Amino acid sequence: MWALDMLLLKDSCSLCGRIFSHSALRRCYRCRRWYCRDCITFTKDGEILCLNCARRIVSPKKLGGKYTPFSRYLLRRARYTGHVTLSFAKIEGIIGDNLPFGALRNGDWWTNSLHTSQGQAWLNVGWKVQDVDLNKRTVTLARVAGVEAKPGRRRRKKSTPVFELPVKPKRRRFPSKTKIAKAQARLKNVERRKSSMRQYKGKFKPQPAHEKRLFKPEAKPTKHDD
Repeated sequence: MWALDMLLLKDSCSLCGRIFSHSALRRCYRCRRWYCRDCITFTKDGEILCLNCARRIVSPKKLGGKYTPFSRYLLRRARYTGHVTLSFAKIEGIIGDNLPFGALRNGDWWTNSLHTSQGQAWLNVGWKVQDVDLNKRTVTLARVAGVEAKPGRRRRKKSTPVFELPVKPKRRRFPSKTKIAKAQARLKNVERRKSSMRQYKGKFKPQPAHEKRLFKPEAKPTKHDD
């Protein structure tokens, strides 16, 4: 009766959203959710892993927040200058993302406050916003005298099992029976040819056939001067 209820019970896949019977779904050991067979894979230990968790393992998120690259940029510029003017487009290129709508329309977004993520980006590295021009879309930052940079601490990540696809074992290839038969035939031909050759005793060269026909063994041709 319990098995019949499990077959009749239906549920949706947590990734693709398709509806299956509960017995056709598999549970991810990492996020503990249920997925269909098209949305799962297997680790090298044979554990069931959903494609979403597999993506997080293969390409983890970058360290830091959205404005962390901007903080690193200001740290590098502090070695050469104490005053910098940047356009909004330049800042967007540094952080690799678009600035929010408030940064383009509201000057209060650039307030030197530690309660905002963007304010922490320049205050923690010893910079402050000096002037903002919304018409020209530029911002001017100045180095704060006597303030040392305080880069944020990096948190250690917990060790996660390495995601690897199952690798098929290499198949050892053996020569075919035809190749073995041809090699054996060639070997026999070489041995037959060696055995059929005339054997001579001693270390001397046999007399050529044309000398045997033209001359006697003891006579040699002489040179005639014209």
